[in-house]
Amino acid sequence: MRERFRRYLRPREGWLTLVLLFVMLLSVCWSVQRAGWFDKLDFLASVAAWALIAGALLGLTRLSVVAVLPLSGLLGAGVVLWTVGGEYFTALSQTGRLIALRGEAIGWTRIVLDSGYPPQVSPYAVGLGVLMWVTAFIAAYTIYRYHRVIDAIVLVGAVLVANMSATFADLFGYIVMFSVAALLLWLRTSLLSREDGWRVRRVTENADVHGSIMRSGVAFIIASVAMAWILTTVAVAAPLTGVLTNLNGVWGDLRDSASGVFGGITSFDSRLPGGSFGSSFVVRGKWISSDAPVMTVASKRPYYLRTITYDAYTGHGWSRSDGPKRTVAPGDGIFSGYTPERPLATDAFAIETITIGIQQNPGNNIFTPGYPTSAFLPVVVQQPAGKAFVGGLEAGVGLEVGKGYQITAAISNTTEAMLAGAGTDYPPEVAAMYLDTAGVTDRTRKLALALVVGLTDPYHQAKALAAYLQGPQFHYSTIAPVPADPDRDLVDFFLFDNTNGLTGYCEYFASAMAVLARSVGLPARVAVGYAPGERVSTGVYQYRERNSHAWVEIYFPGYGWQIFEATKSIPLVVRLAGSGVVPPVTPPVGGVNGTGFAEGSNPGFISKMDNFEPVAGSFKPGEKPPAEAARSGNLLVITGAAGLLAIALAWRLARARRRFRILAPGDRQWQRLALAAAQGGAARSPSETIYEYAAWLEDQLPARRGEIRQIADGKVWQSYSGRSLTAEVIVRLERAWSHLQLPLLWLTVRRRLASLVPRRGRA
Repeated sequence: MRERFRRYLRPREGWLTLVLLFVMLLSVCWSVQRAGWFDKLDFLASVAAWALIAGALLGLTRLSVVAVLPLSGLLGAGVVLWTVGGEYFTALSQTGRLIALRGEAIGWTRIVLDSGYPPQVSPYAVGLGVLMWVTAFIAAYTIYRYHRVIDAIVLVGAVLVANMSATFADLFGYIVMFSVAALLLWLRTSLLSREDGWRVRRVTENADVHGSIMRSGVAFIIASVAMAWILTTVAVAAPLTGVLTNLNGVWGDLRDSASGVFGGITSFDSRLPGGSFGSSFVVRGKWISSDAPVMTVASKRPYYLRTITYDAYTGHGWSRSDGPKRTVAPGDGIFSGYTPERPLATDAFAIETITIGIQQNPGNNIFTPGYPTSAFLPVVVQQPAGKAFVGGLEAGVGLEVGKGYQITAAISNTTEAMLAGAGTDYPPEVAAMYLDTAGVTDRTRKLALALVVGLTDPYHQAKALAAYLQGPQFHYSTIAPVPADPDRDLVDFFLFDNTNGLTGYCEYFASAMAVLARSVGLPARVAVGYAPGERVSTGVYQYRERNSHAWVEIYFPGYGWQIFEATKSIPLVVRLAGSGVVPPVTPPVGGVNGTGFAEGSNPGFISKMDNFEPVAGSFKPGEKPPAEAARSGNLLVITGAAGLLAIALAWRLARARRRFRILAPGDRQWQRLALAAAQGGAARSPSETIYEYAAWLEDQLPARRGEIRQIADGKVWQSYSGRSLTAEVIVRLERAWSHLQLPLLWLTVRRRLASLVPRRGRA
């Protein structure tokens, strides 16, 4: 068979390598489909298969990389456009599919450049197809051209991990699938490399050796995967959970900086738009929701659950001012010092600890009603502009589906009379951050002033603004128009030029309410989280994806932030009227600590939930922090693993001793010597005589030449003399072996360490 055909039909790596690589890529394709970034992702497996074939065949050719790269690009473009077009435009011809893809790509680009949210999905599909082609092609090409299997495993694994870190979906099964295939591929490649070494050294191959290596390797793979699976269920895996928790912030920053680019992503498990709340948002004209359960909440009544607040209006949406992050230990006060947010009228609030059971991974968002005083898990407090405000709460540990956390808050029971008499003595930091009207149009300001004519107190002014936005002239819809001009103000457009009859969803109504309130001198901010859920049993409420919401909070001196609902689809917030005129609450001079609610000391009424289990790193009110329990759990797992390892080593040692015990004295010491040297990668070649191998060992351990020679002489005498060894000789052989044990162990360590250092290939 000619060499050029032999290279294709019987490549060095074999075609089984390609099968294992395809299994690894299938785990990536299926994990992307499971994440559900958007509909119609079946084309990915086809792209991966074609890319593998192309990468392997081009890797076996003698073409240079300069020629391979453009050829791969042409093949990849053709395959990706063909498969994506066939899935998204099945009714069109091949030419029609290309034209349709081109049209959607142009439309998508124009909308993104105008800071909008494109509805086209095929550009995302093309992007994923290109990524899959590049990954699969490079992996196959790297193996079949350069024989570098580790590089291919790392490349495919990086794509899998990136997808896993960008979604809340459970992808553990695909990681196991990838790990098994990758370890088998690595094992097979290592065996091929060892066979090449044997051929170079002209060592006769033994089929039993192949089988032994494969059996040991498969056993190691199964044990490794099983141990990884076990460790993910105990506290030992907490560092890995912490890494994923940190990735939430990375994806959040990406989402905030390029939110328009990801506007077409509809996955509810995504860490990009549609799956979580970020430090800013742009009104994009489409609100994504579903009936998927998010959390169950045990509380006295259904509450608005806030996670992030925004202080800066951008003309297209809202953002939270940058500021420091502060970590608070479980059970400690959210703020230990003064904050203008803390309610001072203690008779108008009630302390309650609510219990939240997680049904859908919320990323690192922590949800709270009212004014949070403490949380029974590590939390990170976002302070906008470095001020003493809660701009957002994030988890300091991983939040696991099926578990939950508890948080204590001061819940408002204020009456209309209390808020009407609160006055306008706003703290300077409140006025500086939440009264900004930069960018507000003149007609928006005039409308706001007209709506509050004759109303003298802030409460009734805010109530009038909310009632106006819930009037008959406004309509609620999850799909609404946005300004065509990117410089056009969103609120002005919504209030005056909305051609669909003043139509919008919660972000439209909340933005309008906050801007109108600031226009008449009311400190206002936009909050996001979940509107009140539905009752499922006594004291337990179900929150669903469709409860995700944006609303407005108005500041009242002494009473903190109060919710005002402006969205047409949700009823106005109802408060008791109260009686008489309640005088303003006098704030402490200089913000004396301890005035108002003492944070971190009183859990109040604890609303409980059946079968509640706290997330790792948290605990229940009245219990001690779980640090000691976690350490003891880790110690138990580690001790158990060490015990099993010790038992396995003892069993092997006992088995080896039994095997050596039946050997003749000369054979026994020689077999011990040969086995110890083989453990260090210095096994005897079948072509070497006893004295040749002994001479090689003497060069490695020159200080022990005499002992090695004694054991070699004993082996030769035992095997070829036909006579037994004397008792004196046996004692000398035992003494020689005892002197060799430590040097042989050191030889093993040296050779193992040397094997980790890459060696240069010969020119």
